[in-house]
Amino acid sequence: MTNRSEFTPYKWHDNPIYALRLEIGDPDAGDWRSNLVLDIDHIMSWPRTLGGDFQVAPATLSFHHAADLHVAIDCGDTGGQVALHELSIDGITREQVENQKVCLDRPYYRWRIELNWPAGGTIRFSASGYTQVLRSRPVFSARPRLPASCRSASPEHEP
Repeated sequence: MTNRSEFTPYKWHDNPIYALRLEIGDPDAGDWRSNLVLDIDHIMSWPRTLGGDFQVAPATLSFHHAADLHVAIDCGDTGGQVALHELSIDGITREQVENQKVCLDRPYYRWRIELNWPAGGTIRFSASGYTQVLRSRPVFSARPRLPASCRSASPEHEP
């Protein structure tokens, strides 16, 4: 697993998010970890023809040295008629923070994840960078998501 230096804002377009967690270290033990972690179905390739298959892999997308988390997600009120399901990424953008105090030895950014489901949802935070690890090899799927049974593999490689 390596930090990715290149950044393409829409490489995660339509990727479902099915888990969001915080990985927080123990400062008393000298562990200053502060990661925002998303488990996603990463779309590796889109169908080239109508009716073709997506190539999708379960992936862990981790943002490092995270701070200033703001989550704004409203899935509506169905009166308990519709269960939760995956969020969907529209795009991820970032802008550099000039006078930050979290990582003095590297660039630091404000990140914004825009969601296309639910519409208008956002996840905003600051972080130094990210890593993405595929938890298994990509598979072909008629939909841009994986069945839950394909999501629990252990990390294997990074795209």
